[in-house]
Amino acid sequence: MKISLHLLTSLTLTQLFITLIVFVHCVESTYYCSTAGGDPCTLAETLYEPYARTGNCEYNGVYAPCDRYITPGWYKSDDLVLDNCPVLNSCGAVYPIWMNGTFPQVADGVVSRTLCKTGFGGCCVRQYDLQIKNCGTSYVYCLPALDSCPERLCFGTNGTCEYPTTVAITTTVAITTTAVVDSTVSLREYRNLKTRYVVAIVAVILLVISLSGFATLMSFCYIKKRRKDREISQSRVELATDETGVESNGSPPHLHFQPK
Repeated sequence: MKISLHLLTSLTLTQLFITLIVFVHCVESTYYCSTAGGDPCTLAETLYEPYARTGNCEYNGVYAPCDRYITPGWYKSDDLVLDNCPVLNSCGAVYPIWMNGTFPQVADGVVSRTLCKTGFGGCCVRQYDLQIKNCGTSYVYCLPALDSCPERLCFGTNGTCEYPTTVAITTTVAITTTAVVDSTVSLREYRNLKTRYVVAIVAVILLVISLSGFATLMSFCYIKKRRKDREISQSRVELATDETGVESNGSPPHLHFQPK
């Protein structure tokens, strides 16, 4: 009985913990992909820093493009996200990011895929969540902010690797600075929300541990009470047996008088 209760408690807590982790992970990885009932095909914005993202473009340390500051959300691109492993120092980054999966059909709607980071250890040293939708003539992508620089998403295999000209750079820098500030605010909100999720997980884990301790204590008390009840019941049976012996023999059992 004791083993069964502990086993049941352990299984229930394990299942609860796994379900909680999966739920939080799904919410955390996709909450910024919500369009409040709108169609991502019409709401998607132009890809962040779209230049020099093709597989033939090497990393440029002068411009140092990076997707760490991208605002998580839906984006569109004239080129398809790369769906095969690129080499290091491509897509305008040292560590290119590519989609490990197939492109969906129109009827599939929004689907989930995995983004992989090419690193020195292989083609998928780090994974990110991606949502993608086939809009008929193009695809839209719900992209996350990447962990560090210089990481960058790959779109297309061959293309121009030119960056904005000097005149355009001056204007672009001013625009980019504003964009970075805006994205930093969004990224800060994203990380604050992520922190709240972590705090919520810790709170739930502590609650689960407390409930587990309470359940274990109740199980122990129940087993102890059952054992005590059995002892009392057994004592009553023995007492009843002794009383029956006294009535039939006329004297208490095991009581002998020696003649003087």
